[in-house]
Amino acid sequence: MTRGRVKENGTRRYPTEWFRGESGYTTLGAACAILAACSLAFFCAWFSRSYSRAAGVQAVADAAALAAENEVAEFVIAVRVADATLLSMSLTGLTLVGVGTICCCVPPAASAGKTLIDTGTRILEKRDDVAETARKTLSAMQDALPAAALLQAETLVQENAEELGGNAVAYAELVPSTGEEISIGDVQSARLAAEEAQDKSDQITEAAQKASEAQDRADEALNEGYLHDCGNAPGYCMYERADKLAMLPSSENPMFHSVNTWSFSVALERAKAYYRFRSVHETPEGESLEEQAKSALRVRFYEFASAELDKGYVREGEGSAPDIELPLLPSNTSEMKETSLYTEVAYPVANGNLHAWSGCPEAAGSGGLGSLAQQDEGLYGVCPTCDFDAVSLGKVAAASTSIENGFEYHYEKVAKAARDYEEAAGEAFVAEHEAKEGAQGVFDKISEALGELAGSRIEAYPPGRFGALAAIAFDAEKEGDVPFVSVVQQTGSFAAVSAAVLAEDQEEDVLSSLLDGIADEVGPPLSDAAPAVLSLWNSMLEAYAAGTDGLLGAVEKLIGSIPLIGSTGLGTWASGALKDGIESAGLEPANTLSAKPFVSNTVHVAQRGDGVIAQAILAAKGG
Repeated sequence: MTRGRVKENGTRRYPTEWFRGESGYTTLGAACAILAACSLAFFCAWFSRSYSRAAGVQAVADAAALAAENEVAEFVIAVRVADATLLSMSLTGLTLVGVGTICCCVPPAASAGKTLIDTGTRILEKRDDVAETARKTLSAMQDALPAAALLQAETLVQENAEELGGNAVAYAELVPSTGEEISIGDVQSARLAAEEAQDKSDQITEAAQKASEAQDRADEALNEGYLHDCGNAPGYCMYERADKLAMLPSSENPMFHSVNTWSFSVALERAKAYYRFRSVHETPEGESLEEQAKSALRVRFYEFASAELDKGYVREGEGSAPDIELPLLPSNTSEMKETSLYTEVAYPVANGNLHAWSGCPEAAGSGGLGSLAQQDEGLYGVCPTCDFDAVSLGKVAAASTSIENGFEYHYEKVAKAARDYEEAAGEAFVAEHEAKEGAQGVFDKISEALGELAGSRIEAYPPGRFGALAAIAFDAEKEGDVPFVSVVQQTGSFAAVSAAVLAEDQEEDVLSSLLDGIADEVGPPLSDAAPAVLSLWNSMLEAYAAGTDGLLGAVEKLIGSIPLIGSTGLGTWASGALKDGIESAGLEPANTLSAKPFVSNTVHVAQRGDGVIAQAILAAKGG
C-alpha cells in the first residue's frame, strides 16, 4: 500500500494525485504524454531513415554486381560481333568466289566473274588479318575482365555512397575467376577454294566460250532444220510438200509452231511416212512407155529411200552428246552410184539389155536380173525402148532435189542441218563437260569450306560466365543528436551482398549496326566490286543469324543481279550446283541476341565460385 503525505487539513496526499484531477486532466500528465509521443515519433523517424539507408545499401550492392557482370556481358557481345564479322567475311568471300565462277561459265559475264573471284579472295585474305586482330583483342579483354569488373563495382559504390551519407568499401569477384584460352579456327579450306577458282577461271572461261560458240552453231543448224521441215509453212517445206504431194494425215504429218518443241526426230518420222506412202501409191503421170518407165524408177527410189530412212535415228538426252543419223539420199547420178541402187541386182535382163522394169515390152522373156554397175561394166546394153541406164535413175532424185518445190530438196537441207547440229552439239557437249568439271571442283571446295566454317565459330568461356558476386561494407557518417532519442547519434554500419548473372535480351540484336562505316574500314579491297559487295556483306550478316536458308537467299539475290543468260545453260547449271553445295554444308543459325546482366540469388552463383565472397556467403547460409 502506497503511503501518502498528510495535508494541512489532516488528509493524506498520494503521488498519483499529480496525474489525477476531478476533470480527468492534469498539467503534469499531459506533459508526460507529449514527451512520450515525441520520443516515439523521433525514434520512428530515425528507424525509418536507418531502414531506408539499409535498403539503399542493398540496392547499391545489386548495382555493383550488375556493373561487374556487365563487363562480362559487353565481352560476350564483343565475341558475338567478332564471330559475326569473321564468319560473314568468310561467307562473303566464298560467295563472291562461287558466283564469280558461275559468271565464268557465261561468256558475257566472264570478266565480271574474274573480278568477283579476285574480290572474294582479297576479302578472305582480309579476314585472316581481322581474325588475328580479333584473337589478340578478345584475349586482352578477357584477361582484363576481373580487374575491370572490380573497378566498375568500386566506382559505382563510391559514387552512390555519398548519396547515402557515409563511406563504403566494395569488393566484386567473377565466377569463375578465370577464363579459357580464346582460339579462332584457321579457314584454310576457304583459301584453297579461292585459289582453285583463280587457277581454274581461265580454263572455265575458255571452255565456256567454246561451248557457247559451238552451241550457237548447233542452234543455227537446229533452226535451219526446223524451217525446212515445217517452220516455213505455208511456204515450201517438208510439211507442206508431204501435205500437197502425199496428203498425209496430221498424225503422220504434224505441225510444230516453235523450234523449241521440235527436234530432228520429227523430220525423220515425217520423211519415213512420206516415202512409205509414195512407194505404195506411185502411179505413172501418163500412158506412154516413157512415163511408165519414170514411174517404175520413182518406185525404186521411194523404196530405197524408205529402207534407208528406216536405218535413221535421233538419240538425245541429258548427260550425253546427241547421236543423229538422217541418211542423205542421192541427188545426182554420181551420188546414186555410191548407193545400193547402183549395185543391187534388181532390174530385168532380156535380149542382152538392162530394163527399167518388167513392164518394158523389150523385157518380155527376161532371163534374169542385173544391176546398173554391171551395165556400166559392159555386161548389158541399154534398152532402145525404155532407154534405162545409170543416168535415168540418177535423174529421179536430181529432179526433186535441185528445186525448191521438191520434197527431197527440203529433206536434204534437214539431213545436212542434222549433221551440222550433231557436230556442233558434240563440240558444245565436250566443252561444257570441261567447264562443268572445272566449276564443280571449285564448288566442291566451297562446300567443304562452308562445312569447316560451320564448326569454326568463336566460342568464348570468359571469367564471370556463371555470374558475379559483390559485397559492400557501409559506415554512415556521424550525425547530430536525435531529439528525444539522445542515446542514438547515428544510423550505424551496414553490409550487403548481391549476385548477377547473364541472360539474353530477346529484343536486342548485336548485329543491328555492325556495318556502320564498314566501307571506310575495309577500303580498297572492295572498290572494284561496287556497292553490290557491301549489300552482299549485309545479307551475309543476315545469313549468319538465319543459317543455310539465309545464305541461299543472299546467294540468289546476288545471282539475280547478274545476267547469266547464255545459249549453253551452263549458268543455270552452275547456279544450281553452287546452291546444292551450300545446302549440303548445313550452316546452322547463330545466336545473335545481346547478353545483359540480371540480379540473381547469391547462393546459386556462390555455389559455382571459390572466391572469398563466395566462401563467405556459403558459410553464412550454411551452404
